[in-house]
Formats: sequence, C-alpha cells, structure tokens
Amino acid sequence: MDEEIRELTHRIKWLLFLRVVILSFFLGATALVHFFKGGGADLFRSLQLPLIAAYLVSISSALFLSRIKNLAVFAHAQVDFDVLLITGIVVLTGDLESPFPLLYNLAIINSAILLFYRGAFVTAGFSSLCYGGVLLWGHSRLFGTWFSAHQPFVMGMTLNIPTFFIIAFLSGFLARRVYEAEQLLKQKQKEYLDLEVLKETLIEGMGNGVAITDLEGHINYFNNLAKGLTSLEEGTVKGKKLSHIFPSLSFSFDGPIEPKRTVVNEFSFTDPKGRNKDLRLTLAPLRDRTDQPIGFVSIFEDVTRQRELEEKVRLEAEMRKAREKELAGDRREESKSAFRFEGIVGQGGGVDKIYQLVQKVAATDTNVLITGESGTGKELVARAIHFNGPRKDRPFVAINCGAIPENLIESELFGHVRGAFTGAVSDRDGLFKQADRGSVFLDEVAELPLHLQVKLLRVLQEKSFTPVGGSKQIKVDVRVISATNRELRKEVEKGRFREDLFYRLNVVQVSMPPLRNRKEDVPTLTHHFIRKFAEAHSKEVGEISSDALRYLMNYNFPGNIRELENIVEHAVAVTNNNIITDADLPAHIKGISISEESNLFEKTAPGGADAFFNRGISLDDELATHEKCLLLGALKRSNGVQKKAAEILGINYRSFRHRLEKYGLLKSDVVEIQEPAE
Repeated sequence: MDEEIRELTHRIKWLLFLRVVILSFFLGATALVHFFKGGGADLFRSLQLPLIAAYLVSISSALFLSRIKNLAVFAHAQVDFDVLLITGIVVLTGDLESPFPLLYNLAIINSAILLFYRGAFVTAGFSSLCYGGVLLWGHSRLFGTWFSAHQPFVMGMTLNIPTFFIIAFLSGFLARRVYEAEQLLKQKQKEYLDLEVLKETLIEGMGNGVAITDLEGHINYFNNLAKGLTSLEEGTVKGKKLSHIFPSLSFSFDGPIEPKRTVVNEFSFTDPKGRNKDLRLTLAPLRDRTDQPIGFVSIFEDVTRQRELEEKVRLEAEMRKAREKELAGDRREESKSAFRFEGIVGQGGGVDKIYQLVQKVAATDTNVLITGESGTGKELVARAIHFNGPRKDRPFVAINCGAIPENLIESELFGHVRGAFTGAVSDRDGLFKQADRGSVFLDEVAELPLHLQVKLLRVLQEKSFTPVGGSKQIKVDVRVISATNRELRKEVEKGRFREDLFYRLNVVQVSMPPLRNRKEDVPTLTHHFIRKFAEAHSKEVGEISSDALRYLMNYNFPGNIRELENIVEHAVAVTNNNIITDADLPAHIKGISISEESNLFEKTAPGGADAFFNRGISLDDELATHEKCLLLGALKRSNGVQKKAAEILGINYRSFRHRLEKYGLLKSDVVEIQEPAE
C-alpha cells in the first residue's frame, strides 16, 4: 500500500508540472497565431485568467501534496480542475469554433495515468458534460437556417464526445499495461538485486577466495577474501588473465572446454608483500541455461597452515622412525654382516645403491674415484672401502691435496733425502711410503699440479717412485682411493688434469649425492648427530622439535652433511633443554626472504640505495672489494695463518693463495702472512 501511495504521489507531481508546461505552450502558441492574424489585445487579456489560475492551483497543490491523506480524491479533483480549465479555454477561444476541445483528451489520458480505467471514464464523462454544456450554450447564440444552426452542435456531439470515451478506454488499457510492466520490471530488478546480494553473501560466506573469469580467463570478479589472500585489489587484477596472477596454474584457457571438467591445482604463491603461501585452486567452467560455456569460476584457499601441519606430522613420523632405527641398531648390523659403515647414515638419494657398490669394490684391489660436493661423506666411503677390504689391517693414509702448499706437496707425498732442499736435515718417508701395503686416500685430487700428476701416474703404473733429491727407486704396494668435488672430465677437457691419470683413477666411480637430494635422510642424520654430540658434551639431549626439524628440512645445505653436523653440534651446545627447538638453531638456517634482504639493503646501502645505484657502479668492482674484505678479515682472525684462513672461508689452501695473489695481498700490511708449518 505504501508503494502505491508513493507511486501515485510521484505521478501527481508530474501532472502538476506537465499542466503548467502544456498550458503555457498551447496558450502561447494560440497567442502567436492570433497575433500574426492581426488580432487585438482582447484575447491576451482573456487568457490571463486561466493561465494565472493554472499556475496558482498547481503551485498550491504541490505545496500541500505531502499533507493530503486521500490521494485518489485529490487526483480526481486535479483532473476535474483540468477539465474545467480546458472548458474555460474552449469558451474563451470561440466555444463551437475553438481548436482546443482536443485538450479534453489530454486530461482523460492524465486521469488514466493517475487512476487507470476508473479515472479515465470518470474524466471522460465529466468532460462530456462540460463540453456538451459549451455546445448547448454556443448553440443558443446561433441563428440562421435550421441546418446551419444545428450543424456545429451535431458535429461536436457526434464526433468529440464519443472520442472522449474511446480515448478513456485506450489510455486506461495502455496505462494499466504500462503500470503492470513497470511493476514487473521493478519486481525483476528487486529479485536481481536480491540474487546479487545472495550471491555476494554466499561467496563471501564460503570462506575462500573466488575469482570469476570470461572464457579467455580474464578476471571480471574478485571477492574480498581473494583480495585478502593475495594482497591484490580488484582494480589491479580486473581484466588480467587468471594465469598471469597465478603463473603456476596448470590450465590453458585457449584450449577446448571440456564439460563438467574441474581442475584442482596446488602451488606456491608469493604476494606483493613477499609472503609465501601454499594455495589450492579449484577451477570449473560456468554454463548458461542452454549449457553453453560463458566463463570460469575459480575458488582458491590458503592451505599453508594445513601443509605445515601435514609436514609437522610427517616430520614427527620421520623422527620416530629415526629413533626406532637408532635404538634397534643399523639394519646391516641386524643381519650380522661383518661389513662396517661407520658414520654413513641413511638410505635416500641412492645411498642404498652406494652401500651395495662399496661392498662389491671393497673386496677387490681396484682403484676407486669418489665424486660429490664437499661435505657429502666421501672420506667415510673411502674408509669403508679400506676397512672392509683385504688391506684393513694395514695403514689408511688420508691426504688433502688442496691443503698442502704446492712447494711442499711432492715432498709430503713421496718423501725426500737429506739435503734435497733448504731445511731437509734428514731423510723423510713420504705418505705413500707410510701407506705401503695399505690404502692412500687422495682427497681433492684435482688440486694436484700437472708435474705431480705425471709422478702419480708412474706410481700407479710401476708401483715405484723416487723421493725428492734421491736417485733410488722405492717400491710401494698401495691401493689408491681418490676423491674430488669437481667434474674431472671437464678438467681434462680444459687441460688441467691428465687424461691418462683420470682413467687410472676412475676404474670404479662412486658418486655421492648432495644432502638436498636426500632430504628424507635429514631426520635420521639429525638424530644420529644429536646422540653423538649429546654424549660428547655430556648432555641429555635426545630429540628435536618438529618446528626445528622443519627448518632443517627446508634448508638447502650447501655444505651438505658436514654442515648439518656442525648445525646439530651448535644446537646441542647452546640448548638448555633435553629437546632442540628452533631457537637453538643458527640464525642463518631460519633465514630471511629475498624481499626482506632487498629491503635491508635499501636501508643500509652506503649513502642510501638511490645514491648507491645512481652514482654508477661496477658489479665486478663491488664484488672484488667485498672479496678482499673477506680475505683480510679471515687472515686477521687466523693471525695470518693462510691455511686456517682458508678453512674459515670454506675454500682450499691453493684457491686461497690464488685469490691473495689476484689482489696483491700476499705482502699485506694489514696482517703478517705466515706459511703453515711444514
């Protein structure tokens, strides 16, 4: 009911406005026509009264409209006033000869718009009475023949008055249909808005991010939760392809759309703030009522916490297995095998195949080349080969070829005679002689100078060598096990390693996988090192928390097992509990993101980041300056002992010497350079 009252009020306002506009137009037009025909001013004076009356009634009606309670009666009164006004205009403009009886039709149409059929027929009847009265009054003033006297009256009664009722019927019919169509449209609009609100409520209530795209994948809707998950605004992503926002999405919008196909992807996503998240995205096609594709809806949720919980459960299971294996003893010991693998822990990354290969070659006297990155356990494999072979009761001599100065390495390997060089005050057996009938482990064999590679080849071929400064051949029987962290084939191609020596050493090759390729062994190795260092430090540390283990599992370990061992020793040393937590781990294990590192540099760059980059820099010069600072810093902390400084920096001695020569630091005034004792 309130809606009908508002509608009627709105229509009455338009009636009042149109009344003034239309009457002004017609009366003005009449005045102009009369003027051009040479009429006098009497017509203007006669039109002033109805015009003023129309204005006054319209203005007062508009002012009091809000106070009217019965709008239907008020609407009838307004239309009746229009009829009376039109009747007055007809009388003033020539009664029977007036051109304005058609204005009655306008009043009937207005009444139909306001009150439909009822108002239209009431107004048509009232207009007929008024116009009939005008005709009768005009007829009484006529004179002449009977026909000429009755013709205007008969024409008016037979043509105009029936027209009023025809117009009433048509305008009432049209007004009703227009009103019904308008109401239906409003209802549909309301239903549409209600559906939009319902859609928004449902989408927002899902608790997930939602994006709707067209057939080509361009985003046209991005809900609030989607904005929160991605830290992206709808204006930023609207119109862009979904696959551009999520590059890891494995779906092509260019291919054919399969009906009822749903794609589920899980991938990592880094938002503009540098935060890493694990997202699960479900993509499904949208279709209209005719089953034609119109776009796609994608629902994505943050599964980071879920993945962390799953990872936590998995890590706890791994630690439980590691403890059970440690407590139950090694699997090889359970089988009562005599084979010894001291320090080699785990089975992942192909380590189980290495066990089998080592068992086979240990029983032979074959030369073995062990390859792999630093810290992967190459020396442990070498020891396993020696101590499980026929030479296990003889010496095992390990030689780090990169740690011995180049001018001393030949003497270290093959010995020297008295007087061979300054300081050689007596004969000395070399390491090869000390290892006679045993095994020599040549670690970092790629660091051997070329002239010593020739001598080593002769030892392998002839089983003999000549000490430095000597003339007598010395026979030796040694098994050579070598190791390197370089690609020896590439070294051969570059001329830095003899091809014939490579084939002599590489009879059997054992490749050690880096720790990043055997992450499944991290829990077992961690538990092994915890027990080892807990006993060494006399602490009752027996476990590691799942959060701390997760940091270790996510770390890349450039230093491999040796680095993991150092990390665990650090944690055992600093912890005050019987369980290692993430607070006990070194800070670099937990690390910071690339974006945070970039922000840190922006804040700490000399003179500010903008000034730093705008001054014109050379990356090589900046890196060289940084490298020199590291070299000098390591020398300072090692009191000038180059071998120790090289160990601090994690490089071999020869590489350290080369870098010092490169920057002219061998005679640095900053620290006193000392050669390692012989």
